[in-house]
Amino acid sequence: MQIAGLENSIPTSEAPDEEVLARLLGELPDAVIVVDAQGCLKWANRTALSLFGRSLADSIGTSAIDLVHPDDLELALRSLSSVQGKDVGAPIEIRCRATTGWRLMELVGAPVGWLQDGAILLSLRDLTQRRRFELVHDHDARLRSLVHNSAAVTMLVSPDGCIQSVSGAVTRLLGHDPEILEGLPLANLVPEDDRPILAGAFEHASRDASVSGPVTVTLPLIRHGNMGALPFELAFVNLISDPTVGGYVVTGHDVTDRQRSDFEVRKALSLLTATLDATADGILVVDTEGNIVSFNQRLIEMWRVPESVLKNNDRRAVTAHVRDQLASPDEYVAKVEKVYADLEGESDDVLVFKDGRVFERISKPQSVDDKIVGRVWSFRDVTDRKQLEERLSHQAFHDSLTGLGNRALFQDRLQHAVARLERTQGHLAVLFLDLDNLKMINDTLGHSAGDTLLKTMAENIRGCLRSADTAARLGGDEFGILIEELTSTDEAFTLAERILEASRRPLIAGVTDLQATVSIGITFHRPGTTYEQLLCDADLAMYLAKDRGGDRYAELECGGRDTHPVM
Repeated sequence: MQIAGLENSIPTSEAPDEEVLARLLGELPDAVIVVDAQGCLKWANRTALSLFGRSLADSIGTSAIDLVHPDDLELALRSLSSVQGKDVGAPIEIRCRATTGWRLMELVGAPVGWLQDGAILLSLRDLTQRRRFELVHDHDARLRSLVHNSAAVTMLVSPDGCIQSVSGAVTRLLGHDPEILEGLPLANLVPEDDRPILAGAFEHASRDASVSGPVTVTLPLIRHGNMGALPFELAFVNLISDPTVGGYVVTGHDVTDRQRSDFEVRKALSLLTATLDATADGILVVDTEGNIVSFNQRLIEMWRVPESVLKNNDRRAVTAHVRDQLASPDEYVAKVEKVYADLEGESDDVLVFKDGRVFERISKPQSVDDKIVGRVWSFRDVTDRKQLEERLSHQAFHDSLTGLGNRALFQDRLQHAVARLERTQGHLAVLFLDLDNLKMINDTLGHSAGDTLLKTMAENIRGCLRSADTAARLGGDEFGILIEELTSTDEAFTLAERILEASRRPLIAGVTDLQATVSIGITFHRPGTTYEQLLCDADLAMYLAKDRGGDRYAELECGGRDTHPVM
């Protein structure tokens, strides 16, 4: 290869010929190569060819960039780009692939545009052995190597905020040439809107920022060429008073992944919080130590407990605050303690409040990686549902006009009572009642007066019954009474007489006095009698009383025999 112009630097009388010049370059102990603007090899001396194990013919035109370690590639490219504007570039240390593996090389470049536009002359010195020696015998050299190859950016910043030196990580992470950054304010790497935060960090660090207590801020640092910014956590240590440093040591860690993870966590927590607050259920989460971990707004509303009590994180304080609202507070506390005693236990029950509210309570253990870390309680207000169920149940088994039970309820009670008697050998009676003159009242005074009469009859029956007895409107003007636990048949006759007496009292409906009598049929249970037979016999007995003029009762023995023809 001819290097034109080199002969002008040597006196003509002493200028060596090209063969001598090539031999001199080839004998240099350092590797020397020339690359074009694209980084392709144009020439290499003997040391370089030996180092990389290639012949010159095989090397010309190949990419020298392929010899650089991937982690050092950006630093090398940035250095080659910046050297074009210098007489000689600053030395950098990179790893290159040699015949013996990766070698640590000191690289110094100089532009040789006179040879070819964009061409660069590179001198490479193998530092591998020297660095190994230094690392073994010199802790400072080892530390410099660790700092240079660290994943964190380490900077020495002057008291006035200018970068004095910076580690190679600034190139790997942000693409900046360390040499170009030297002497520039650190603020140049920070977006303008965030510079007040940086200024505050410097001000804080100037007062108190020791090695054990650095000032830490999170700021975006601008990438080379203003190609966006990356979030960094910067730690400031004040070593201005240290004569060997005389400034701030600033360490920066790329927290892009951490911020992304933090955002995902915040997003998930926000979604969870919004979901919990939007649900109709009250939610309470307690850890295994009995501390309240979380709760939603609905829980506060349902339990009417101050938020300050919940924020004290003591679940026993919350239990003590709410227990007196319940109809059975001791039972509530006992159930709670029983559930907490069994880490893996689950519960599903109903809580009844003194004011009539009803909550459905469910509790399940909370697990993380198959380890129980707490317990989740959920409370659902089912008051309206329970009240509706009770209303529907009442309507299904009660007469809407009189409020007494209906035929379905009466037959159910009678059937169960007969079944119990088969086991206990007790006694019961069935009374069948029918008004004697309801049709006449409906026809002459209207159905409103008839309804009034039916309701009055129902009240009269209620007033004559014991608490254990059952009364029902069986339909129209017919009523039934079930008397259980009879000690004597006279109890049934006495009840019938009280009802007859009560029904004879005059009733005022509007401006009209009404009087309605009633006919009552009575039958008593005998072994082997079915509930249907009892009801049928009581009905027949009622007709006997009506046939005899009404306003009386008659007894019919089970099987159809009249045993009490006159009353």
